Amino acid sequence: MHTRNTFLVGVVATAVLAGGSALVGQGPAPAGAPPYTPEVSITKIRTEPGFRVELVASEPDVQSPVAMDIDEDGRMWVVEMPGYPLDDSPTGRVKLLEDTNGDGRADKSTLFADGLRLPSGVMRYKKGILVTSPPDLIYFEDVNGDGRADVREVVLTGFAKTNPQHAVNHPVFGLDNWIYLAHSGGSEPVIYRELYGDKGTDLRFAAMPNGKPLDAKGRGVRLKPDEFTVEGLSSRTQYGNAFDAYGHFFAHNNSIHQRHEVIAARYLERNPHLLLPSAMAEISDHGNNNIMAITHGARYDLLTEAGQFTSACALTVYGGGAFPAGFEGSTFIAEPVHNLIHRDVLKAQGSTFVASRARSDMEFLASQDAWFRPVNMYVGPDGALYVIDYYRPYIEHPEWASSDLQRNPAILSTGQDRGRIYRIVANEGPAATRAHMRPTLGRATDAQLVEALGHANVWWRRTAQRLLVHGARRQAVPALAAMVAGRPSPLARLHALWTLEGLGRLEPAQVLLGLKDEDPGVRENAIVLAERVLSQPQVVSTLVAMAGDPQARVRFQLLATLGAVDTAEARAAQERLLLADLEDEWVQVAALSASSDRAAAYFDRAMQPGSPLAARETPGRAMFFDRLGGVLAARQKADELDRAIAAVRGTGGPGGDWWRASLLEGMARGLVGSADRRRLAGSQDMLLALATGPQARVRRAAVQLLRVSGIDSGPAATAAVASARTTASDRSANADARVDAITLLALADAPAHQQVFESVIVPTEPEAVQIAGVQALGRIPGPGTPTFLLTQWPSMSTPVRTSAATVVLARREGSIAMLDALQSGDVKRWMLNFGHTRSLIMHRDEAIRARARTVLEEAPEARAARLSRYAAALGGRGDATRGEAVYATHCAMCHQVDGRRGTEIGPDLSTVRHQPMPVLLENILEPNRSIAQHYETYSVERAAGDPLVGVIGEQSPTSITFRQGPGVTTTVRRGEIKAMTVVPQSIMPASFAEVITPDDMAHLLAFLTNSARSAAR
Repeated sequence: MHTRNTFLVGVVATAVLAGGSALVGQGPAPAGAPPYTPEVSITKIRTEPGFRVELVASEPDVQSPVAMDIDEDGRMWVVEMPGYPLDDSPTGRVKLLEDTNGDGRADKSTLFADGLRLPSGVMRYKKGILVTSPPDLIYFEDVNGDGRADVREVVLTGFAKTNPQHAVNHPVFGLDNWIYLAHSGGSEPVIYRELYGDKGTDLRFAAMPNGKPLDAKGRGVRLKPDEFTVEGLSSRTQYGNAFDAYGHFFAHNNSIHQRHEVIAARYLERNPHLLLPSAMAEISDHGNNNIMAITHGARYDLLTEAGQFTSACALTVYGGGAFPAGFEGSTFIAEPVHNLIHRDVLKAQGSTFVASRARSDMEFLASQDAWFRPVNMYVGPDGALYVIDYYRPYIEHPEWASSDLQRNPAILSTGQDRGRIYRIVANEGPAATRAHMRPTLGRATDAQLVEALGHANVWWRRTAQRLLVHGARRQAVPALAAMVAGRPSPLARLHALWTLEGLGRLEPAQVLLGLKDEDPGVRENAIVLAERVLSQPQVVSTLVAMAGDPQARVRFQLLATLGAVDTAEARAAQERLLLADLEDEWVQVAALSASSDRAAAYFDRAMQPGSPLAARETPGRAMFFDRLGGVLAARQKADELDRAIAAVRGTGGPGGDWWRASLLEGMARGLVGSADRRRLAGSQDMLLALATGPQARVRRAAVQLLRVSGIDSGPAATAAVASARTTASDRSANADARVDAITLLALADAPAHQQVFESVIVPTEPEAVQIAGVQALGRIPGPGTPTFLLTQWPSMSTPVRTSAATVVLARREGSIAMLDALQSGDVKRWMLNFGHTRSLIMHRDEAIRARARTVLEEAPEARAARLSRYAAALGGRGDATRGEAVYATHCAMCHQVDGRRGTEIGPDLSTVRHQPMPVLLENILEPNRSIAQHYETYSVERAAGDPLVGVIGEQSPTSITFRQGPGVTTTVRRGEIKAMTVVPQSIMPASFAEVITPDDMAHLLAFLTNSARSAAR
């Protein structure tokens, strides 16, 4: 999936005040429009109750800031990137900011280093700093004390000189003494290939050009520079990464705002046949939409998904110990396109976490200033949350921008001479008294540094550990050992253990203390530390005895660690751990990561009578058989594959079809990409029998496996094709059986059965059958398929149309045909989903791309004219109570709110409450411009009876129910439908703007954006 914008956003989404473009050569900006002075802009920021925003630094002391670190003496190292988005010349800088009078404001700014190419991150390291500046990670140090870097040494090189949103960034010192770099690999530019098409090379330490390289494309990176050690992670992230207090690693991309790296790369590397789509769990329980911007006059353009994360970055876990109760461990995510910072609350859930929205009625921080661009955050020594504001009118990268911005790229650098750093402080509590505290850890003794390891603020703990480890202060070992044994606090013990590890002085006895700690987080980390001393029998026996630990994360880590121990006792403990948490998908991954051989052993174990692995159908057991099938197929051992398929075909083994279907589905996935897919040739006759048999789940899974393995000619194949053709054409047959038959025909010889496929793409057929026909046509090359599908387009329901669009746009001639249909009006833009629209706008064929932008883009002037009468309604002056009356009068007959009031003909209006008001207003004023998928109006001609017009409601394989008005529905048998055509107008009256005043519109918008929040409260 293409990821659009992270940090310096690559999606086409501008959020600028009305008239903001006037600042770039179109006359003077209107009064009251940005850019604002820092003092004015800060007044536009709203936070959760109980906080205040303080200005720390601003232009000219900082300009275009993107990253920062605070060192042991309270000095701020700030990276500036003025060159974004298109100037990759060495204009980047690092400033050293200092507060010399203790008032909390930086009053001294020193240019520490310059000549950097698009620098993106900084970390204090030893006596200097590490800076990410693709293709390099560079070390700078001031040797002579003049405030300027005298040393500039490339540490690691080979990173892609790619679009800055995908470039390496954000070095962070981890609890485990590794330095972690946020990295997702090079992007795939379409427009700016020459500038940002570099894919990078294998990573190498500059001081060891002949050393072992690392292919880290598409993965995060961690390193220990002193040891010339670099490793790839199992996860990837765009701009930013974060750890919680116990070292759990969190990442994100632009549109998925929170992920957890559940299992580390070193475990997965033990079993190369374990096919895992991702080692990260998407942990948000509220999706990645429903964010609440308050920006005044925001403009959203082209590919923007307003009200949804489109530029998530700077993930930060709060551990400052100075915010009110309930904030410790919260995660903060910046969203610069929408000018806000989102907050979630983390809660343990099995081997991973769930992230829940902190408040349903507001974001942690949001600004009305459209130039406010939070791109990074940092927990400071005072416990405050520091926010870096890039402060620009445009934050998107022109790779995904509208054509007007691409034609005038110079305007994208507007504001490069501006930038702010804010401090978010709690009004009450410790933060209020420590707001301007300046640390002095740079002069601390060993004893003082060890004491700081138990500090309530993660900045103190992490900084003290870094100074001890990177300073090789081994004189502190006795004090560290005493802290482990003395048990002053869980976090103190945790950091003491890892500091001893970093100094190379960790003893098995200290690991054993950690394994028996009462704090589960310490036990979990002690299990990781135990991997360094697995040669000690007492350590291994202690680990094996922990299989009954009450904490899920501890059990998960134990299972992953024991995978490296190949003894009967360890294997028994692993099976016990697997069975205890079999419903947890990540526990299955940990169990199978031990080695490739484990899958075969577990399969044999599952086939034994009474095996708990197959005792009954559960989601976890079905998933486990899926994973077993995947590993067995990837191993490519013919005897194992034949044995598995024979078990599926036979009557022995566990009861039910669920495990048979799951095993085949997993084998299909495991076979993808394998060197020899024909290893199943000996089992083809059995698979064909299953693919045309009566067991629905097994039949579908067998067809999936044949899709990957292919079908060889022969008597069994001929018989199967004849059977499938009969079933596919039989309208009285079960719809699922027909879908499988159509798919089998397409796999065997799609062109030979084109007529069958085309005959089922009519409204009288079940939706699933129509979709199968569409997908089967997709296997037939040439222009005929797009032509046919676009001819049938008006009669298609939304799911069928979505599949048809995917097939049409998969080929060049189809994209041209789709643009023809869009231009003629036969296809409306709202009929295409985001991915379809993007595939046209970002097409690799320059001519198609240019035409798509002409067809799909809207001139800003047209939008402004349409909205001008109702501009006053966007000022936030509406009254929600009065708006409810407007809703009752004009909207309730077709729309519900929260599923509780009104009539469901159009979409529930609570689903749009998080959209910015300009977007809501535009959709209200011009309903035909953006009709929600699944709420289109259809005109239906029946074989008998009057025609009808309505919105599709419930469906079955044999009938469709149409919603026609409040309390009015009509159910029509599919066989009675002569023609069904989508109406290119919304059921909502286009004259709505004529019957509602601007004042009433303001009230309606207030109601729509506030009603669900009030209900939640």
